[in-house]
Amino acid sequence: MNKEKYTNPNYKPDNNTITELEELNSQKEDLSNFHLNHANLEKINLVGAKMKQSNLSRANLRNSSMYGVNLNGANLFKADFENANLNNADLRNCNLLGANLSNTKLKNINWGKNFKVINEIEAEQAYNNGDIELAKEKYKEAEDIYRSVKISMQSQTLGTETGEFFIREMVSRRKQLDKFSWSRIGSKIIQITTGYGEKLGNIALTILGIIIVCMFLYGIEGISYQNKILGFFSEDFSLLSTIGNLFYFSVVVYSTVGFGEMVPIGPIGKSVMIFEGIIGGLVLAILIIALYKKSMDR
Repeated sequence: MNKEKYTNPNYKPDNNTITELEELNSQKEDLSNFHLNHANLEKINLVGAKMKQSNLSRANLRNSSMYGVNLNGANLFKADFENANLNNADLRNCNLLGANLSNTKLKNINWGKNFKVINEIEAEQAYNNGDIELAKEKYKEAEDIYRSVKISMQSQTLGTETGEFFIREMVSRRKQLDKFSWSRIGSKIIQITTGYGEKLGNIALTILGIIIVCMFLYGIEGISYQNKILGFFSEDFSLLSTIGNLFYFSVVVYSTVGFGEMVPIGPIGKSVMIFEGIIGGLVLAILIIALYKKSMDR
């Protein structure tokens, strides 16, 4: 069978395309660089096919079996994968802009490093070359792709990967903003401190960091406890005892359960206590939501 016709950019798919492609794949032929744009390939069986750099833009691939297919670098612009099986596929460097991924099976996909799609990589290259407008355009494309993949994964309860694509969606959205705008700075802070609510490690470190910083701030003026002043400059200063009590007080304030016998004695301590109580409630709420998501993934 002559497969060279499929590498011709002017090839027009016909009624024999599905049968011929399935036969070529059954013979372990390499289907890379094939031009199948606008092809009607509904229900095709291309399990394990090698289709690197192929053009499948606007192709109808509904209900197709494409388990383990290698689509590295393929053009999948507005391809229709509704109800298709893409489990274990290689989708590195693919253009998935506008692709229909409704009910598409997407388990164990090879997305490449850090789950980045080619559009975000191109955006970074454009930004490094000084083309800010092109970079913003590519980041918008990446955001749309990440959102589409995220929605498809949510329906399959692929929690961990869903979270990764939500993070990439938010990062792509942030990078469309002016570099030094408050919105962009705030978004970056949220990513670092909570991973946009998806990273338990980030949240835990943020909680610990706030508690420790507030502990040292309380120690400047000190706190009143059992008719004594506990602080770094108090007369009865003892390193271990003072730090231990200040840490305990900071944890209690952070967890918003009250501060009992311990009270800050100066304006700095009182202001820090208000700040820590408010921030503590917010971050603990994020932690609870993140823990709930993780439990639902199991």
